[in-house]
Amino acid sequence: MKKKKFGERSGYIMIVSIFLIVLNIVLGVFLINRSQKAIITQIEGRMLDITNTAAAMLDGDKLKNLTKDDYYSKDYQDAIKTLAVFQEHIKLEYIYCIQQKSEKEFVFSVDPTEDDPGEFGSPIVFTEALYNASKGHADVDKQAYADEWGVFYSAYSPVFDSDGNVAIIVAVDFSSDWYDEQVFALVRTVLIICAVSLLLGGLIVFLITQHTHRRNRRLYAQLNSLADNIENLVGEVSATTHAKLSHHFSNPSDSRGNEIKDLSHKINTMQDSLLLEIESVHRLAYIDALTAVGNTAAYIDRTNKINDQIKDGTADFSVIVFDLNGLKQINDRYGHELGDKALMDTADVISKVFLKENVYRIGGDEFLVILPHSDEDKIKKLFGILDEELEAENKKEKFPLYISKGYSIYEKGKDSEFKNVSHRADVNMYRDKDNFYKTHTEIERRV
Repeated sequence: MKKKKFGERSGYIMIVSIFLIVLNIVLGVFLINRSQKAIITQIEGRMLDITNTAAAMLDGDKLKNLTKDDYYSKDYQDAIKTLAVFQEHIKLEYIYCIQQKSEKEFVFSVDPTEDDPGEFGSPIVFTEALYNASKGHADVDKQAYADEWGVFYSAYSPVFDSDGNVAIIVAVDFSSDWYDEQVFALVRTVLIICAVSLLLGGLIVFLITQHTHRRNRRLYAQLNSLADNIENLVGEVSATTHAKLSHHFSNPSDSRGNEIKDLSHKINTMQDSLLLEIESVHRLAYIDALTAVGNTAAYIDRTNKINDQIKDGTADFSVIVFDLNGLKQINDRYGHELGDKALMDTADVISKVFLKENVYRIGGDEFLVILPHSDEDKIKKLFGILDEELEAENKKEKFPLYISKGYSIYEKGKDSEFKNVSHRADVNMYRDKDNFYKTHTEIERRV
């Protein structure tokens, strides 16, 4: 009876060991998948931050009608200088402008590359992300493409003219080798951690199993010896001694149970810690590092969900676009440190009125709010509160914050995509910005 019981316990240990190993493998696959998605989202957000910032620094009215013969014009050379700053100070392959010739035909425009630039008017490889940018929506390639310069992933951001139309598109190329390495680096780290966890867990299980087997063999030998001498022991062993022996045999079983519980607890703790680390990376991928509001990755994720709601007929939302006026003058007069503070203060004021979970930084000094309702009266009331908060904030700072704003409300049956609504809000914001600079001629407008 005792031998059968010990054999069953050994079988249970093996079953538990196999289960924990399989569980660890499944968890590893899950974590690798989650971490891969998180780092891709973070990389795409970084790429879009660059193109959105570059696009915000260009003037669509000046660039939309450029030709090859305009190379030595001031507008052409100013655009080259602006793009060259990104080329020289950011780790990227190429940055350039694109003109649209027809629905799906695109060509090179301004290219600051000194060595083998894209010839003005020569064709650009068509991708879905480029097509989306031509419709007014910044996007990133999901698949690498090849051209005569290499294999790349690219990000594209539209540059609008004063009428709200896409004038040109800013493109940034990143080497596919660099992109793939960034993705694989985190996956490799997770893979190593999972492998170490698996090996450590397996080693602990092996050591406990070996210890249990050795103890079982000793107990089997003792039981056999007792069985051979049972008749002699019956007359000599007292009730007290018999109780002590029973306690002796029961304690090892309890100890083995505790060892298995300790093993399971340690492995579960390691798994929980790894899950928390992955969740932390995932959260960071959606937060703008400077202003702590949602970044472009979070914005794209929100707009994708809204587009799904539009398709199933449950959408109800409004879009508000904000732009900080006079940031260039703040940077030039007070320094970029205070320029960054102006952006942070702007984000704080907007978040205070419209709630941080609704606020996204989509460009250098441009913020966007998505409200989960389509109430025009409420928006105007919130604008009044925003003006009061700005007035209070401006009393505390050496430089005032001026914010242009424009809004648009989703119209069911008319708006087929989120970008239809955001485009109207963007146009209204630029009208407000034009009016601001007409009445504040002392503030230099960014060009």
